[in-house]
Amino acid sequence: MFKKIILLCVLSFILLTEQVAFAKGDLQDSNSQEYSSNDFTQMEVGSADIKSANSSLIDYEKVADTEKLQLYVNPKTLAIKVKNKQTGYIWSSTLDNMSNHNLNDSWQDFVDSALTIQYLNAQGKLRTESIFSNSSKITFTKEQAGFSANITFKKAKIKMTISVELKDHDITINMPDKKIVEPGKVKLVSANVYPFLGAVKKAEVPGYMFIPDGSGALIRFNNHSPNMESAYSAAVYGDDKGIFVEKAASETNKSYRASIPVFGMVHGENQNAMLGILAEGEHYARIEAYKAGLATEFNWVTAKFTYRNSYKQPTSKNEKNGKSIELYEETRSSFNIKLKFTFLEKENANYVGMAKSYQQHLEGIGVLQRSAGKSPLVRLEFLGGEKKAGSLWDSVVALTPITSLPNYVNRLTEKDISDFFIIYKGWNDNGLTGSFPDKFPVERKLGTKQDVKATVKKLNSNGIPLYFYTDYVKAYKQSSSLFGGSKIAKQVNTKLIVDEENEQEHYFLHPQKAKELAVEDKEKYKSYHMNYLAIDSTGFELYSAFNDSQVSSRKETEQYFVDLLGLLNEGEAAKTALYEPNQYAWKMTGKYLDIPMHSSRFLYATDTVPFLQIVLKGYMDYYAPFSNFSPNQKEDLLRLIEYGAYPSFLLTQSPSYQLAKTPSRNIYTSEYTTWENHIIHYYKIMCDSLLFVKEETIDNRQVLADGVVKVTYSNNTSFFINYTNAAFTDNNIIIPAKDFVVVKGADGNE
Repeated sequence: MFKKIILLCVLSFILLTEQVAFAKGDLQDSNSQEYSSNDFTQMEVGSADIKSANSSLIDYEKVADTEKLQLYVNPKTLAIKVKNKQTGYIWSSTLDNMSNHNLNDSWQDFVDSALTIQYLNAQGKLRTESIFSNSSKITFTKEQAGFSANITFKKAKIKMTISVELKDHDITINMPDKKIVEPGKVKLVSANVYPFLGAVKKAEVPGYMFIPDGSGALIRFNNHSPNMESAYSAAVYGDDKGIFVEKAASETNKSYRASIPVFGMVHGENQNAMLGILAEGEHYARIEAYKAGLATEFNWVTAKFTYRNSYKQPTSKNEKNGKSIELYEETRSSFNIKLKFTFLEKENANYVGMAKSYQQHLEGIGVLQRSAGKSPLVRLEFLGGEKKAGSLWDSVVALTPITSLPNYVNRLTEKDISDFFIIYKGWNDNGLTGSFPDKFPVERKLGTKQDVKATVKKLNSNGIPLYFYTDYVKAYKQSSSLFGGSKIAKQVNTKLIVDEENEQEHYFLHPQKAKELAVEDKEKYKSYHMNYLAIDSTGFELYSAFNDSQVSSRKETEQYFVDLLGLLNEGEAAKTALYEPNQYAWKMTGKYLDIPMHSSRFLYATDTVPFLQIVLKGYMDYYAPFSNFSPNQKEDLLRLIEYGAYPSFLLTQSPSYQLAKTPSRNIYTSEYTTWENHIIHYYKIMCDSLLFVKEETIDNRQVLADGVVKVTYSNNTSFFINYTNAAFTDNNIIIPAKDFVVVKGADGNE
């Protein structure tokens, strides 16, 4: 038995009324509907043991057997079934008794086939063909740990090879690019690989699909939203702006990017689960999840791989007339497909188990390493200067001179606030949106080179790292270095890649030029003693470039940016903080900035879960978006504690109204004196909570009731978080309304 120490952490800014403790199940809250919304996680309801819906092994051959799993295949369709020997449960890529289901011939072929392709025929028409559609030619070979098959589609005449290998607790599906043969004028467009693996009819079993939306989201099988009109479809690592740039409507909230290449399926929580990992080819994949009622009566989630994108080619130089034709890329993207499916059971058969399995996968391939850093409890991001447009020429609004930073450090350290770090943005020539990709010299209104060096030295003496904000994607039109446009990436239709942020347009640097620019900047950073960098865009914008002299695929762009990050931190990831990095950049990420704390809350999603945080906790420090722009600070502070995320504040020395006529006009509250007490308060809350689990991993997460959550860490420390308006009791632990309780184990800090 470990010793328990209960810490009741009352949020001082919450005015608690008379507190009444309710037993489990008796919690009554006038806002309970809010906590059962898809911005929270639903409480699980236990169910009887789930039986396999598609368990028939007639016409199937066992081709591999391990201590945990058995792999079966139908040699005619290459459909597979995987039996978990520990539970007896069978996962199937197809449906038994196909004629009993409401599916037309095309859907039956799609479900029954291991592989379905889209292609352009000799006349340029888009067509679809499955293995089973026209009795494709299959040369089947049994291998030592599974099977391989050469496939020739009867109509398309396209040849492909697929192999399935069984290991201890997973199967790996490979489709090598070098084995693809396109005959004549026929062109491969896309491929679906085992799309119905784990599919569930309506709500015949309790469970859900997991999608990598924001922090993570679930789509429960029993959800019957009347407004459900579309499926979840998200490009892994975001849409390729080298193909198209889609601007969101002003009245529409921007959805989160799929920053990790995973999806999952649960058949009965704590009974059976499957995690899909896109180990190769993810740069060209979309994760798609279809709720029952959309085209079929089945819930299914899959990865669709695209070899050629369609795009709009303008037919006139006058872009305003909007006339264009739809074309497909002439050259096929070259990539291998590698899908890994891990099968989980019992206490690991849920989204927490999936996250921990993915964590182990990333640790195994060297992407994640256990954290051993300082883990500052708060991020303070100061805006130095910003550009202001004028009738004749632009000027710079100086908001926070760099020499003022030590003063704020002193003010905080005098109040025993010492475990934080600072990011200084807008230090570059002409302010934040003034001169990128040019950065030097430092904007003269903010300080000199000597001021920068002296400030870095002062903050170092106080143990406060100072990170300098930079970017290797954005390029503003007024930058002198863009003369001639050779540094700007082009789309497939030859247009320059341009996007808009805060009503300010910016181009995208060609990734090769971005790397070359980083080489030039590196010595300048050193000369200014800028040892730590906070790098925006570069860790999450992944686009192809179609410049005449240099074409760069998404995979090649990734390599340019990974090399760039390695160059700037000289192999020490702790020296770089990245904003919203995709998984491939995690190895070079010392601090994860602006981690998603919600999902996109699509109508078809039923739950938001901290999947991303469970994967990263104990391996990487992550910081939430700025708390001073939170519409509900009480709730968001509780979410920080629940998700293990550290708070952030965007600050200026001058009042924020001075930004009213600048591209940063959306910053409406940032003056340091306004937020100092909030910073101190948040810091002390962190000291009474997340300080105890700084380098620990999340072991488990349970929803005790709508709006009440328990999170347990690897050192046996547990957090009880109560979002509701009434107190809650769990095993004699009383969690007050709108508050949290920490229960420390023997391994926790006393």
